[in-house]
Amino acid sequence: MRLESGRVKISMTDLKALISFYELSPENAAELRRAAEEARRQPWWYDYRSLLSEGFQSYLGYEASASVIRNFEALFVPGLLQTEAYARVALQQSVVPEKEELLDLRVKRQERMLSESSTTELRFLIDEAALRRVVGGSELMEAQIRHLRQISTLDHVSIGVVPFSSGLYPLLRSPYVIFEFAKVDQERVVYLENPDGSVILNNKAIVGVQRSVEDYLEAFWEVENRYAQPITEWSENLPQLAA
Repeated sequence: MRLESGRVKISMTDLKALISFYELSPENAAELRRAAEEARRQPWWYDYRSLLSEGFQSYLGYEASASVIRNFEALFVPGLLQTEAYARVALQQSVVPEKEELLDLRVKRQERMLSESSTTELRFLIDEAALRRVVGGSELMEAQIRHLRQISTLDHVSIGVVPFSSGLYPLLRSPYVIFEFAKVDQERVVYLENPDGSVILNNKAIVGVQRSVEDYLEAFWEVENRYAQPITEWSENLPQLAA
């Protein structure tokens, strides 16, 4: 039962025996060997695992394997887009004592996901409130917004700002991340985070969660296409906004 439940990774010896028992074709056997070898590799964040909840470890796994990531934030600049100075101030709110380690983890995530060689499409929507909120001082925020403008020039990154003039719009209260994968048989996943923990939403019903993955995807598309402005357009009046 240990293998069937997924609590123990299969050894190559056991895998070889199963391939022989089921008389798998060479192609199927090779695919299983590749999958087993990949499963046995430690994820890049392995050294940080003691600092991370099980939910956020799952998040990092989705982040590493997604082909498209859509992230909406209402109150803060998304973690992948934060400058080190902004992140340092934001992490002061964390109850975890290992703040420098968490900052290091965030920097490594940014290096991986914002590299020009990254194949993951990143689409961000940020409520204007997150950019109006002065975190660490006006100079820090001006630097943060300049950083957003610079990142938005990357081919695989899109950053939209939802201005106050948009009024109310779908799901504005809840930050969320939608992960989409290249494999046809791998369903989309939505990650929801709140002060009390996180929820990973797929097509299975979850007690207390009324919305579906499709609800979040449709909301993101609507906000992106009907309400959001490119960060470069929104920030044209930066001096007045930062005053």
